Amino acid sequence: MLKMLLIGDNAFIGVSHLSQDRARSKLRTLGIGDMVSVIDKALSLGASGYTFSTHPTNYEILKMMKNVGSKSTFTLNPVMPYAEGYVRIANEKGMRGILTEMMSRLTTAAKAKALVQGGLSALSMDPVKMLRAYVDIELEGYLNVKPHNSQLGCIFLHEVISDLSLSFKLERLFKAFAEHVHDKYGIKAGFVTRNFAKFVEFFQTLDIDLDQCVIMTPFNAAGSQMIPSKESCEAALTRIDEMEIIAMSPLAAGYLHLAEALEYFKSVPKITGVAVGVSTLEHAEDTFTKFRSILSR
Repeated sequence: MLKMLLIGDNAFIGVSHLSQDRARSKLRTLGIGDMVSVIDKALSLGASGYTFSTHPTNYEILKMMKNVGSKSTFTLNPVMPYAEGYVRIANEKGMRGILTEMMSRLTTAAKAKALVQGGLSALSMDPVKMLRAYVDIELEGYLNVKPHNSQLGCIFLHEVISDLSLSFKLERLFKAFAEHVHDKYGIKAGFVTRNFAKFVEFFQTLDIDLDQCVIMTPFNAAGSQMIPSKESCEAALTRIDEMEIIAMSPLAAGYLHLAEALEYFKSVPKITGVAVGVSTLEHAEDTFTKFRSILSR
């Protein structure tokens, strides 16, 4: 049963799983003000939150939203770390460049705290402590520009980390992330995965409060990016009751018509939310008006 509609950020950062050239071309026509207008439009039509990678563009979007204000209340659902971006910065500017990028968004007091916290974590070479430090440091900058009418809804662990940890069965890392997010920020911990069936199988063996967790993973009528298959992912849904499941790529990167996507989600009752990206006011109005029609049916 769909209960929430989230605005995705792919259109704003030039990402498409169907055509990167098309995504980059479309991005060139969008300014930060255009992106803010699209988000505001989607919020007015029933979207309840914004889920986004910690990409510099999203920092600028939130900063503008804080300055100009918005009539709608909504949740912020960051996906961390922005792995692709930090790989690019490391290639261009080295590890010092990554540190400079992160620190540029912090207040003076937060910078001092981050240096101590991050330094101690690095000295210990403990991946769990390093992950906690990273979450706090990265999130701090975005909280500084958080719009007044928004609140944290969920903090998601990026698929690069969650799926790698799944491969190595790093139970301690998953538990530590979930506990840290819940204990420090008082919200649910989220995990993005492209291996939903395996993820469910592994998570059911962990000593984690599953009703305090959210999984975001591809679900769509075409079976696009549903690994290992559409059928196995749908079967995995029947084995869980506690976790919230957010479907990303509901339109299969534009391969599906909106009507096809809507029919599919009417038939998959255990999907509790959808994250969908839009790039124009017209696209936002059409998409969120129609998705809103099947909320809580």
